[in-house]
Amino acid sequence: MKTLVPEEKKGLTVGDIVDAMHVSGEFAPLGREDIFAVVEMFIHEYVGIPGAFITKKFTPDEAKRMSVELSIPLDIIIKIVTIFRLKAGKQSEAKQKFMKLFTKVRAKGGGVKHGVTSRM
Repeated sequence: MKTLVPEEKKGLTVGDIVDAMHVSGEFAPLGREDIFAVVEMFIHEYVGIPGAFITKKFTPDEAKRMSVELSIPLDIIIKIVTIFRLKAGKQSEAKQKFMKLFTKVRAKGGGVKHGVTSRM
């Protein structure tokens, strides 16, 4: 008799990402359902489910349309979609390099004599 052993999860699920956004408190006036509605609309219309053929691009005009349709402020829609794309996307070398470059401290002049002047 075989025993069923569940496969290990690779990466995060949509629910995990939405729960993390809700728990963070960044989107305080919105509930989990509102955040999930934005993510669900984004996946359905712009990413597509497996087997679907999607040609729409998420543009500023589309973000405004989503904002009006869901009655959520535009800046919050953009934040939710951006965070979802970063967390749900595959970790690529370019993305990791960009994140490391952003946190790297820059020195003006490049010498040891000069102090730290800015972060990107």
